[in-house]
Amino acid sequence: MMTLSIFLDVPEATKDTDKQKEEAHLKDRDRRKIFLAQRVLLSEDGQPWVPLPVKKAYLQIVNDPTRNHEHLPVAGEQGFIRGVIEFALGKDSKAILHNRASGVQTPGTTGAFRIGAEFLHRWYHINKTFSVCLAQLAHDRYRGIFEAAGLKNFCPYRFWDKINMGLALPEMLEDLENSPDFSIVVLPTSCNSTGVQLSHSDWRQIADIMKRKNMLPFFHLKDQGLGSGDVDADAWPVRYFVSEDFELFCAQSFSTSFGLYGERVGNLLIVMKNNEVVVSVRSQLEGLARDIWSTPPSIGSRVVATVLNNPTLYVECKSSGCSGQEEARVLTRTWTDEHLRAQCH
Repeated sequence: MMTLSIFLDVPEATKDTDKQKEEAHLKDRDRRKIFLAQRVLLSEDGQPWVPLPVKKAYLQIVNDPTRNHEHLPVAGEQGFIRGVIEFALGKDSKAILHNRASGVQTPGTTGAFRIGAEFLHRWYHINKTFSVCLAQLAHDRYRGIFEAAGLKNFCPYRFWDKINMGLALPEMLEDLENSPDFSIVVLPTSCNSTGVQLSHSDWRQIADIMKRKNMLPFFHLKDQGLGSGDVDADAWPVRYFVSEDFELFCAQSFSTSFGLYGERVGNLLIVMKNNEVVVSVRSQLEGLARDIWSTPPSIGSRVVATVLNNPTLYVECKSSGCSGQEEARVLTRTWTDEHLRAQCH
């Protein structure tokens, strides 16, 4: 029998930047230190904020005597998928009315990006020279997901202007213009790490370039409602691209806006040219989901579906509950050593 491990040559993985920052904070003995690297919403009691309509929906679900713990379908709960698609696109969207939109429930947006990237690696062969265009603000995070799926060509585009402390729109447009035609462009909307909110004019200029260069938008619609305080305003870029007849992918997240950090509630929304294409693409995404995680988690998606499909809870959610106006006081959590030790161990 071998005395040495056959995995002896495996190196320790490089720690991600979030982990490095947490450990650096722990080592710093200055009592004035504040940890700003991880964003969550806090209520007045210092605990992660959960909107009131979400609390009501959760209690309704856990107290339902008919509830069971059966697996969800591979593509996810249909009530959830229908609700989040309407949440992103609006109930009167022509993509919904023409049955050109669908989705697959995923474990957070990481899962949405992963099966989206896997699908694109297998089926997006319109131009061999295309690249994945990534905003420099989150280049490494997205790149790792796309690389794991087999995509290798990347074109980072400038997003944040460090000098003027705002959007680097001219530089962003220049980088997109210089990227290969038919490239996949990952577009952060709603919440992003800079806090920058692009104007309608900004998005129109981005869409003009992408349409002329036949680029494919892959939106990251993170925590809809917390960017501007208005769920419809935060979804405007996605809706505008749909109105301009783009085919698109959109990774949706409900972790912060619904206070469901540990439930891993995400969705990969797709909008295609017609229903026939939607059915085919969704079937391939469903197959990828089956291979990677089998079926998605259920409790979080049922909570989101209950809020979005219940008229009373939905109105409450839009008016204050899921747009961060109810009882949250800060977006950035101040971490103590105890919080960090719990995260690091």
